[in-house]
Amino acid sequence: MTNRKQHIADVALRLFGEKGFDNTSTQLIAREAGVSEALIFKHFGSKDQLLEFVIRSGYKRIIEANRGGLTEPDSLTFIHSVIELPFKLVRDEPYFWKLQYRLADSEMARQQHERFMRPLPTLLHQAFQKLQYPDPDKETALLLLLVEALWKTEATKTEDYGQDMPGFIKGKYRAQ
Repeated sequence: MTNRKQHIADVALRLFGEKGFDNTSTQLIAREAGVSEALIFKHFGSKDQLLEFVIRSGYKRIIEANRGGLTEPDSLTFIHSVIELPFKLVRDEPYFWKLQYRLADSEMARQQHERFMRPLPTLLHQAFQKLQYPDPDKETALLLLLVEALWKTEATKTEDYGQDMPGFIKGKYRAQ
């Protein structure tokens, strides 16, 4: 991939995250990136294809940056790492998660998010079983709801929990 193509995608990510997809024109992206609007269409074909590239490459970056992060053999440590995950993800890629939040109605963005989250339910269920929780299914569902709410809250900064919230939630989970 050319550096200019990635630069355009990076600028688009920032603008889509700040202003939303519908409120960001390719003309604005071109101006902010210091390129012609024609170059955007040459590299991406359309604004929708640029968005798809931004989402797919964003998840690819996130997966690469967190590879091995969910392979903790100790069940309690694994659960704690899942609790930390939304805070880490938003801290590392704030514009990406702001954009993902804004795209809640986008089928493509939702599919990418579901693919990203796919391993978690099984892994959490196994961890709760190993810790002998009486209802691993409900514990898994509850923690996944918390993770979803936390990344959305962090991405939109509707609340500033600082470091208190992860510690508070971790305190709720212990070996049974």
